[in-house]
Amino acid sequence: MNRLFNILQSRLKLLFKSKMIIILLIIMISLFGMLVGTLYHNADESSSIPVAVVDKDGTDMSKNILDNLDDDKTLRVFHSTETEAMGKLKDGQIEAVYILKKGLKDNIINEKYDEIIDVYYIRGSNVAKFVGDIFAEKVLRDLCLTKSINLLERALEENDYDDKDSILREAYEYGISMQDYSNDKHYYINVEFVDSDKSSIDANTLDNDLIYKKMILGIIISFTSFFLLFASISIVKDKENGMLGKIQITSTNNATIILGNYLSLVVSGSIIGMIFSIINSVYAADNHLKIFFGTFIALLMFVISISSLIMFFTSVIDKTSTFTMIFTIFILIMGIVSGSFFSIDLLTGGIKSLSYLIPNYWTLNYLTDIITKGFDSIDLLKYMGIMLVYTVIMILITYSINKYRRKVIR
Repeated sequence: MNRLFNILQSRLKLLFKSKMIIILLIIMISLFGMLVGTLYHNADESSSIPVAVVDKDGTDMSKNILDNLDDDKTLRVFHSTETEAMGKLKDGQIEAVYILKKGLKDNIINEKYDEIIDVYYIRGSNVAKFVGDIFAEKVLRDLCLTKSINLLERALEENDYDDKDSILREAYEYGISMQDYSNDKHYYINVEFVDSDKSSIDANTLDNDLIYKKMILGIIISFTSFFLLFASISIVKDKENGMLGKIQITSTNNATIILGNYLSLVVSGSIIGMIFSIINSVYAADNHLKIFFGTFIALLMFVISISSLIMFFTSVIDKTSTFTMIFTIFILIMGIVSGSFFSIDLLTGGIKSLSYLIPNYWTLNYLTDIITKGFDSIDLLKYMGIMLVYTVIMILITYSINKYRRKVIR
């Protein structure tokens, strides 16, 4: 145990005496600070879908619908006249026009569903159905609540209830408080298509924000890999200059040497994970402790698994320059195959299947889910299980290779 601790201690001292490592650490802290903030915002204006809304009703109900639309980050809403909105639609500046017709509430009550809302799309637009679903979700509550209250009011009048106003008020408040609705929705929206003056419409905005977030997280994961690469150079250098043979002369067994070197990478990489987790939890809107814990576990498991992969490379490569070059290329390949630099859906089936064998893929998707869906949406045990199995396999392979390649200086 003392020999294991001595190897770990000497590796860490050697690591943090390196000016290059200190400079790299400072750069990564600065980079994390700049990048993490963008994870909680839209990539840019193109990551939201531009639409126009024309309010011909001008009532409290229509204003409430507009407020709900304005709060949706998926849409970029422009309020304008019908003429201006239709002009922008034909020019391809927006994807859809919503028109809230005059007498909105009365038309709902009287079941004149063709006189409630009109939506105009560009013919052939790939986002037409998507936009319609978003809009329907935003107005469905008001439409259903208005009709339900009207039916209740008529029933109360027919039965001559004395406390009608109180019952209606309670029913309205209860309807407002409801969050879940049946999936059996009927969207009463009159849709008409118009021809665009543009030959094509850019509809590649649906996943821009998610792709952007994955690229940021992919950069962070790749930088963590590069940090561990530089931290492991001394291990290969010891093999190159014969220092490893001197350690083995002291009767330190092979497993202890591998474990000591491996733990030095895990400890140094955990520092990077801790820094990112702190910065990430600070930017998070809420659940700071959960976000910190989930992020730290994600990067810790990544460090544990990628360090085992690095140990494998150190066992088969004896030259520092060769090791640095090969593993640098390997980091870039892992970034590409895992989808860190672009959507993984662009890859062919065979290459895409390789992503499941790479720690970057699992960590990237795990972190993305934390950022976009929250800590409660992730399957922590599944992620940890996959990464630990990967680590154990790589460590056993590394141990076997070192066992057969070991040259003890007698």
